[in-house]
Amino acid sequence: MRRVWAKLESYDCHITATVLFSDEVERTVDNIEDLVSFENSEKRKIVRINITADSSERDNRVRIEFEDYSFRTISVWASGNDELVTKVSDEMPEIISGIRPWYSFISRVDVFWLLYAPLILAYLFADMMYSSKSQKTALTFMQSAKVIGFLLLGILALFLSHKLLTHLKNYLFPVANFAIGQGVRRYQTQDQFRFAVVIGFFVSIAASLFLGLFE
Repeated sequence: MRRVWAKLESYDCHITATVLFSDEVERTVDNIEDLVSFENSEKRKIVRINITADSSERDNRVRIEFEDYSFRTISVWASGNDELVTKVSDEMPEIISGIRPWYSFISRVDVFWLLYAPLILAYLFADMMYSSKSQKTALTFMQSAKVIGFLLLGILALFLSHKLLTHLKNYLFPVANFAIGQGVRRYQTQDQFRFAVVIGFFVSIAASLFLGLFE
């Protein structure tokens, strides 16, 4: 955040930041020290920061928005003379890319596509491979009721596991994490869990491959 602020100051602009908290309260500050001094507690987290830089004549404007939104976490707009717009388009992407966490691509992936879509494809493939020549008999009422019951239980289990895994993914790989105030400690704690999850994932894959070689 300090790098973004310093870069905007280099454009000889007056900078203001509007901060939206999870309790819908907005605060506006005009210097970086006030911005990074917010407590950002768990009950009153920062969910959006809009930084606006205006030239003295207000003919040039740059606006950068940081938001806890899965489809667009960082947005940059610039208007004014060609020199400013060119500078922003050349210099800001590098700074913004350094702000994005390494796991940003994971935070945008739905758990469904990671887990259940492969299972569904595997089931469809297995069903296609199953011999269609076997004689099929009609199910009795009790057999049909059992099948429907198991199907409903399976759907409920998938739904609950999807909710649980989505909640876990959003905790470990949040779309946005403002490392300001208490947010710094939250980020560090989550990063330790992220490291353990990623290392455990690769270790499990390596172990599976190793065991597969000797079977």
